[in-house]
Amino acid sequence: MNILYLCADLGIPVLGRKGASVHVRELVAAFGRAGHSVLVAGSLLCKSPWEEPAELEARLLHIPPTPETTAAFYALKEFNDTLGVEDSLPGEMRRILYNQEVLAQLVRRFDNHRPDFIYERASLYSTAGIQLARALDRPLILELNSPLAVEQATYRQTGLGKLAARAESWILSRADAVVAVSSSLRSYAVSLGAAPDRVHVVPNGVNPELFHPDASDLNTGPDLGVGPVLGFVGGLSPWHGVEVLPALLERLIGRYPDIRLVIAGDGPLRGDLEREARERGLERSIVFTGALPHEEIPAWIRRFDIALAPYPRPKHDFYFSPLKIFEYMACGVPVVAAGLGQIPDIVRDGETGLLYPPDKPGVLLAACERLLDEPRLRESLGRAAAKDIRANYTWNRNAERVTDLARALAARDAG
Repeated sequence: MNILYLCADLGIPVLGRKGASVHVRELVAAFGRAGHSVLVAGSLLCKSPWEEPAELEARLLHIPPTPETTAAFYALKEFNDTLGVEDSLPGEMRRILYNQEVLAQLVRRFDNHRPDFIYERASLYSTAGIQLARALDRPLILELNSPLAVEQATYRQTGLGKLAARAESWILSRADAVVAVSSSLRSYAVSLGAAPDRVHVVPNGVNPELFHPDASDLNTGPDLGVGPVLGFVGGLSPWHGVEVLPALLERLIGRYPDIRLVIAGDGPLRGDLEREARERGLERSIVFTGALPHEEIPAWIRRFDIALAPYPRPKHDFYFSPLKIFEYMACGVPVVAAGLGQIPDIVRDGETGLLYPPDKPGVLLAACERLLDEPRLRESLGRAAAKDIRANYTWNRNAERVTDLARALAARDAG
C-alpha cells in the first residue's frame, strides 16, 4: 500500500530526539518492513541546527511554514514582548496559518498521485488531514496521543481555548478511524463526537531488534562503578515526575552507598535537578547523559538494575502510553512505575514489574529497596517483562493493525 504519513505538528521534529519523533519514525519503519511504501510529510526536521538528524526509513517531504507565516508569528511575539505578556497566542496563530498552507501544498502535490490512505498524527488546529482526505477521496486514520485542547489549556496557557476545543472535536468526529494510544484517550475521543466503533486502542510499542535483553554492550559508556544502578529515560518535564529522583537517591544512599542514578534525557527541569543534586551532595552519584540518539538508549537501559517511571497524578486523566516503560521492559529491566492510567495494563504488579500509588514517595522507596535486596526477583520480573513486550507490544504489530484497518475502510468505501 502507498501510505501518506502526515505530521503537521510544528513541535515535533521528525528527525529529532523527542519521544514523539521516535514514535513517528518507528511506526513508519514498521510500515516499510511490512512491504508498504511510505511518504512522510513533516513541518519540522530537527529542533536544533546542531542536532544530528536521525535516519528515516521512508521518503520525506519537508513542508516548512512560509516566510509570511513565520513573519506573522514573530510580529505577534514582538508585540507580546513589548507589553510584557507571555502567552501561547503567537504559536497558536502560527499553527492555524500553517494548517491552511500545508493543505494547499498537499492537495496540489497528490491530486494525481493519490495514496491508498492517509495516516495523520493529530495535532492542535490541524484540520488539513481531514480536508485532504476528502479532496483525494481517500480514508484518513487519525492517531491520537493526547487530549490536544486539554493539554494546551493545562500546560501552555492557551489564548484560544474554545477554538482549540472546537477544532479538536471537528477533527475527531470526521476521521474515518481514530487510533488512540490508551483507553483513556478512546473515551476522550468518543466524548468529543467520535463514533465509538471508529475508535481503536493501539498502545505504543518497541522495535525488539533494538530493545532486547542481550547484555553484550554492558561495558559501553562511562564507568558507573560497582554498585546498583537506577535509571530514568525521558524528557525532564514536570509531568514525568523527575523532581522526586534526587530525594529518592539520597534516601537510598544510606543503605546502598555505591548506588548510581542515570538520568537520560533533557528538558526544562535539568538545571533544577543538577542544582538539587549539588545541594544534596549527590553530584558523584548522578549521571546526566543529556539528549541521546534513540539507537544509543537501549545500551543505557541494559545497564540499569531498576528502571523508573515516577509519574505524578495529573490534574486530568492520565492518558499517556509511556514509551519508556515499553522500552525498559523490552530490555529485560524490572520497572518501578506509578500505577496510573494504562500503566497497570502493561506492568502487571509483581509479575512484570512493581507498581506504587502516585505521589507516595515512601512506597516508591520501599519498592526500590525490595528490588535492590532481591536480585532473583529483579531477574524474574525482567525476564517476564521482556517476553510479554515482545509478544504483544511491537511497532510491527501496530503497523499490521493499522493497515488491516485501512483495508477494511477501503472495502467499506468500495461497497
